[in-house]
Amino acid sequence: MKNNDIKIKNSSSSLSEFVKRPLASDEEVAAFDKYVADEAKEKEVKDSLAKIYQDDKGNQVDIKTLTVKRGRGFFSNLFIFAFVMFVLAGAAYAAYNYIYLKINAPKQPVNLSIEAVREVAAGEEFYYQVNYKNEDNVAINNIEIKVKFPDSFIFLSSDPSPSRNNNFWEIPSLSAHRSDTIKIKGRLVAPEGQSDIILAEMTYRPENFSSEFKKSAVQQTKINDLGLDFSLVSSGNALVNEDNDIIIKFKAKAENYLNNFRLSLVYPPEVEIINPPADKPEAATSTPAVPKIESSGPGAWQFSNLGKNENQFTVKFKVKEKKQPTVDLSLKFELPAATPDGAMEYYLFYQKDLTYEVIKSDFNIGVIINGSPLDQAVNFGQTLNYAISYANKGEALMKDVIIMAVLESDFLDWQTLADKNNGKVGGNTLSWSKTEIPALAEMPSGAEETIDFSIRLKPSAVIDPGKLYQVKSYVKYSLAGKSAGGESQSNAIINKINSDLNLSEQLRYFSDDNLAVGSGPLPPKAGQTTSLKVYWTINNNLHELDDLVISFNLPANVTWDDKSRSSVGAVSFDSQANKVVWQIGRLPVVVYKADAEFNLSITPAESDRNKIMVILPGTSIAALDKVTGMAINKTLKAKTSKLEDDNMASGDGVVQ
Repeated sequence: MKNNDIKIKNSSSSLSEFVKRPLASDEEVAAFDKYVADEAKEKEVKDSLAKIYQDDKGNQVDIKTLTVKRGRGFFSNLFIFAFVMFVLAGAAYAAYNYIYLKINAPKQPVNLSIEAVREVAAGEEFYYQVNYKNEDNVAINNIEIKVKFPDSFIFLSSDPSPSRNNNFWEIPSLSAHRSDTIKIKGRLVAPEGQSDIILAEMTYRPENFSSEFKKSAVQQTKINDLGLDFSLVSSGNALVNEDNDIIIKFKAKAENYLNNFRLSLVYPPEVEIINPPADKPEAATSTPAVPKIESSGPGAWQFSNLGKNENQFTVKFKVKEKKQPTVDLSLKFELPAATPDGAMEYYLFYQKDLTYEVIKSDFNIGVIINGSPLDQAVNFGQTLNYAISYANKGEALMKDVIIMAVLESDFLDWQTLADKNNGKVGGNTLSWSKTEIPALAEMPSGAEETIDFSIRLKPSAVIDPGKLYQVKSYVKYSLAGKSAGGESQSNAIINKINSDLNLSEQLRYFSDDNLAVGSGPLPPKAGQTTSLKVYWTINNNLHELDDLVISFNLPANVTWDDKSRSSVGAVSFDSQANKVVWQIGRLPVVVYKADAEFNLSITPAESDRNKIMVILPGTSIAALDKVTGMAINKTLKAKTSKLEDDNMASGDGVVQ
């Protein structure tokens, strides 16, 4: 086809229209570009604003509600700044201390130290060891070591011996890199719990110096035990011109280093000490042995040969006149020891201070319980026997005397009151007037009378920590229904109640589950062996106990069959004493129950035939109540071949 044959249709098409349009000018192109840029910028701003008003989950937030957060104030910024500076300063100091004081600190050329045990019993021998060491490269000369002992220290010896005064040593020299010691033997005598400090000072001069240097060292030792148990019984009142007693009980422990001591009494001038005769040391009573006692002057006694038993000594005194409402007495127990020059020095290891209210009255009235005017411990269920003594010590006739006994306690069983005078009971009081005792209508000068009555303590029950387990007793009087004044009261006696220690004992052939825990014939037969089981159960809830021991002696034809077990302590058989012993010792309150069991064998003799055998003759239980300070002693009823505690056992217990 030729080009001439091509024809273009002349019609109105879109392309033709576009071709016919004129081209945009430069101004129009610039305007268009600006428009596009503005549109893009506006979209970017909208997107940014949308992100600002979105929460953490991408949701749009309500900008109508705004929460304003406060910025940090001046003081807050100041505190932060100070804290940061403090931390930096602490870090800098720690670095300095480590680098310069520890790493770069020079070694001490001469060292001095004291070695000793941390704890000793009073009077026990021990050693102080003073160590001195020269770590320098040159010798040290003119060494002097001075030791300052505690006031309670008794010097015995040392190695090497002191140069002078038992506390000063002179050493000419000590070579480089050498050491030596001073070993000092002695005793500390001081109250239990006291800590005593020894100080050693050393002066020396290095060989390459003309100056003198000094070192010091200290050590501390504590008294952990006296080796003696003390208990004092006394009244809190003292009647003028009447004898008053202080009962002192003491017992040496298994480890005791104080075998003699001096007792001295410090008292005011208005008090008179009534010494027992020096040639009659039996004035001090003990059970069963008496220590040697010598009078050392007014109010002073020397004790020796203490033994192993509990000893008792009574100090008697009298208040001659009432100068003050009270008088103070101090009992000091000291160990005598000779000094190097031969003089005697005394070292205090126990002291008891007592304060008495002085009572002066023309009408003397006093109370005694179970034979004693002093405080003493009692047991649940025990009977208290009262004796009220009263006397007209004045010159005038006394009329219409009323006497009232006050018994303060939650543990008295008033249903058990026994009073032949039929006094009036009101609350915790018991009173008598001329209606009950006609002699109280008129009491002439010098008249003396006594009122006796008794009442029993309740048996032990559930322990209530909020109650006071004691009985406080005193007596008051009045004349013609009016109080006789502030001194119308007698001495007061406080009877603390011992712990509710109880021992349950059973002798059985069968257990609670009806299982045989024994063996052999039942009832027992002559010439044949029967084994029986003994069960012991201890209950104790009120006070801590010490020295707790349960024991009994085996009767004839009864032997130890072992098979023992105990929850505390140990059950054993003492073959020499033929005794079964459960040794417990200390029993704290938290251990309110303990049990033990063991077997016994009985082999009846021909002479036992047709008889009931005694197998447990009466078990004894003994302990020391740590609160009341008094001994608890109980004995149970005997147990026989009848096996009273075993319901499954057949027969009447008669030996076949």
